[in-house]
Amino acid sequence: MKDLTFLKWSYSSSSSGGTYLKAENGSGSKKVYYKLPDFKQGRFSGCETAIEVIVSRLGSFLGFPVLKYMGDMSEISIDGKKYTTFVARSYNYVKSGYTAIPLITDYLTNRLSDTESALDYCRRIGLQEYLDYVFIFDYLIMNVDRHGHNIELLYDNDNNIIPSPIFDNGRALTYEYGNNVKPMQNWDFKGDITVNNFVGSIHLESNLKNVSKKYKLPRLTDEVYKKMFYGLGDVISEEHQQIIKAAIDYRYEKLLNGGIIL
Repeated sequence: MKDLTFLKWSYSSSSSGGTYLKAENGSGSKKVYYKLPDFKQGRFSGCETAIEVIVSRLGSFLGFPVLKYMGDMSEISIDGKKYTTFVARSYNYVKSGYTAIPLITDYLTNRLSDTESALDYCRRIGLQEYLDYVFIFDYLIMNVDRHGHNIELLYDNDNNIIPSPIFDNGRALTYEYGNNVKPMQNWDFKGDITVNNFVGSIHLESNLKNVSKKYKLPRLTDEVYKKMFYGLGDVISEEHQQIIKAAIDYRYEKLLNGGIIL
């Protein structure tokens, strides 16, 4: 159990669903960002932070440029009241001298015209491969919230553009159920869903048509899943883990059969 009662929490202005509290501590490359699950009416109702850690481990294994998230059961304080919950954390990825700009801001400032889509803009500035990773990864984990602030562009001193690691992936997989397994039995992880995407289509499956080439990905084994769920048994039950595994396996096979990955 970690003691994080010293952190000061504030509401995230970029969250498009749920009530999410975030905090930060330290500075420079040692700055740590913390996030909490959905917090409503004085209680935590979601499992977004555990999902954040799980999909971070999955993305790293597959070779995607994801931000590394870690997490612990922690004691925190909100408005003077103490709570125990699973807190996710990540380190600052913005190097000294770099400037981070949300994609939506960069696009609206630098697009050639009102008719240049966000997808075409990203392609023009050299982000096609990065988008390929985002489209494949979001399809695999059923991420519903890739809004215009959930991708950042980093500018160095020479004005070169480097895309941010893929971050804020917690609203994915079974996030909406918390750890309530019973309603998950009716979860349709095989179908397509409407999502909040800034780039491309609002349908995850349709975005796969924008992937520029085939990617060879490592296979998912039982050992990989053990590492994905390691240390999360108190947050994600065994039955819950098996449902997540079934969803990822099904969508991975769809990517294989569709010729998106090799």
